[in-house]
Amino acid sequence: MLVSFDIKFKTNREKIERVFECLGLRKIQNELYIGEMDNKEQNNLVEKINAIIKDYDSVLIMPICQNCYLKKETCGREIKFQNDLYRVY
Repeated sequence: MLVSFDIKFKTNREKIERVFECLGLRKIQNELYIGEMDNKEQNNLVEKINAIIKDYDSVLIMPICQNCYLKKETCGREIKFQNDLYRVY
């Protein structure tokens, strides 16, 4: 799952980032997170986000399959995780 966000105020952004991290999403860029989620976890994420965001905020949750993830290309700095704890399906 890829999750991107555009949150206007810092306090809301910090709350959203805490939710992402609590649900096992890992930050890969400033406003982009990645991680594995089943349908129940995704529904939980949506509920928590909806309780925080305002009308001028947006969050994009995009499922990606393993094949699509393996076709990724990185330009510039390689994105590395210590334990590669995320799974993409």
